[in-house]
Amino acid sequence: MSNHKVVILGGQGAIGSLLGCLFTQSGCIVYRVDQRTQGERSLCCQLDILNPAAGSEAIFTEAKAVVFALPEAVAIQALPWVLSAVGDDVQIVSTCSVQAPFHSALSAAAPGQPFIGVNPMFSPSLSEQKRPVAVTLDNCHVNEHWIERVLTQAGMRISRMTPEEHDRVMAFCQALPHAAILIFGLVLAKSPLDIGTLATVAPPPMRTMLALLSRVLLNPMEVYWDVQYENPMAAEPRQELLHAIQQLDSIVQAGDQTEFGNNLRHIAQQLGEQLNISAADCQHIFSTLK
Repeated sequence: MSNHKVVILGGQGAIGSLLGCLFTQSGCIVYRVDQRTQGERSLCCQLDILNPAAGSEAIFTEAKAVVFALPEAVAIQALPWVLSAVGDDVQIVSTCSVQAPFHSALSAAAPGQPFIGVNPMFSPSLSEQKRPVAVTLDNCHVNEHWIERVLTQAGMRISRMTPEEHDRVMAFCQALPHAAILIFGLVLAKSPLDIGTLATVAPPPMRTMLALLSRVLLNPMEVYWDVQYENPMAAEPRQELLHAIQQLDSIVQAGDQTEFGNNLRHIAQQLGEQLNISAADCQHIFSTLK
């Protein structure tokens, strides 16, 4: 991996910066490309990749890999320009929250182009140590990829999946909880009650929900939009969430405590061994809230 040249499109963004640091630590030479530049980085190129200046494709000369650390729509739009400037052995890396559309566009334009998807399952503001990362591959049974080694050497935990499997999992791992948090926020925003009063008396579950909502609101909106809009598989859990709210309301309105208990027992049964693991996580989180 030493001296591999890696070009990161969107290199000044949160994910681009994270991967840039990881590649640099592994001995790669990292070139960051972005519409804006920050700091004094000598290997940083200011460029609009959707309207590149003549000759700007020279940035890809001798590149071993090109990382698309971009919103899904921008990544797909930039793909033809990148493919026209790189050899057919250059590794294409997608960090998209939704992997299948980008992978389909790449496969249609350059069927033999090497592909790997890297989707960190955490905000780059957190340490990468022991954090999960979803890696998408055409074939999940191949030997360890050199980019996977970069991630594992940084202490990250890899889960392999195909692009389609990735998007199905993310519909429930990301789109569903984000939707639940946003629905909570929409209801809270319409409440006539004073937020300060609510926060003062809030028990740990409410404190946790407020914390999750605030984190979403302070992060880039585009991240959460892409998770919902770009993933067609996210529609199903959103609809199921609406149905579940209606189901809960019907049970309570009917005064059916038995059915309420039956639902809780069914949920616990479905969680299986994860029930006690997550209960311990909750105890740890709540113990930090004073």
